[in-house]
Amino acid sequence: MDMIYVDRKKKAELILGVFILVIFFVFLQNCGASKSSETGYTINGKITGIKKGKVELAKLDLETNEKVVVDTVVLKDGKFVFQGKVESPYLHSIFINDKAGKIHFFLENSKIDIFGDIKNLDKVKISGSREDVIFRSYPINSIFEKDKGMEIISKYPQYTFSAFVAYYYFQVHSLKIDTMETILYNFGESVKKSEYYEHLIKLFERLKRVAVSQPAPEFSLPDPDGQIVHLKDFKGKYVLIDFWASWCSPCRKSNPKLVEVYKIFKERNFTILGVSVDKNREKWFEAIEDDKLTWTNLSDLKGWGDITDLYGIKAVPQNFLIDPDGIIIKKNIDTERMIEVLSGILPDK
Repeated sequence: MDMIYVDRKKKAELILGVFILVIFFVFLQNCGASKSSETGYTINGKITGIKKGKVELAKLDLETNEKVVVDTVVLKDGKFVFQGKVESPYLHSIFINDKAGKIHFFLENSKIDIFGDIKNLDKVKISGSREDVIFRSYPINSIFEKDKGMEIISKYPQYTFSAFVAYYYFQVHSLKIDTMETILYNFGESVKKSEYYEHLIKLFERLKRVAVSQPAPEFSLPDPDGQIVHLKDFKGKYVLIDFWASWCSPCRKSNPKLVEVYKIFKERNFTILGVSVDKNREKWFEAIEDDKLTWTNLSDLKGWGDITDLYGIKAVPQNFLIDPDGIIIKKNIDTERMIEVLSGILPDK
């Protein structure tokens, strides 16, 4: 009996010891996972064709639409390293020697390797970022197109990159409120904790106020002569509010078509109201003159601000067509189709 008791006792001690070891290893694994998630990112870069200089890591602030420099390091023998932490995946850019070259990529908390040649940064190789794999699988100019953008949003609801696309897609394309609500609901829980989703929710609330069939929010701004002009001054007319800027290449490219539209329809109870997000007075004046924008132009020369927030705008060009009663009846009409669209809406002379 004593021997059996001892064997059982040793067996119990052995089982207890194994149990303690299992708990210990589980604890280590959990600690390891936690430590890994809190470690942050390390970016190792190697750029051929350039030996030394300065490398900036930057991002676009979603509230101000301004560039924010996150970190700056020295480029030595074509190599650079960044270390830090992001709260959630976010589109960043690397600027090499100011304007010598730039690389756009999705940064997340992981080990990321970047390899490329200074003369051909469009072909840069990036590894280590789950989000960037999806971002890089689409041509950057296509992700905000109507069909391609919706494809990304529908196909990758578990990726923060998809919320990034939605943030601009909501602005550029006229979506019904219930469609936007469905998109917001379908995002994964991790995406809903991201900075892009947070700003997407804020944007959605603003866009509800300027949806088609809603009254256009009233505002007033100075014209080039400093005279304050109110939106309500144009009541009784069809008004195309055109948000643009002198530094915006797509805006400038579309201006000749807007000039043509204005000439065709200005006698049909129609006008254009240009609202610029410029900060530089001289460049604003120069663009108005060079592009022959003879309609009313307004700007407080503060860039993005209260008016763009009021209309849910964080990118230009964008436009709103207002009827004589001040109701929004169309949004973001493609300038190439504007003559066709307006012909079906505006009264004859």
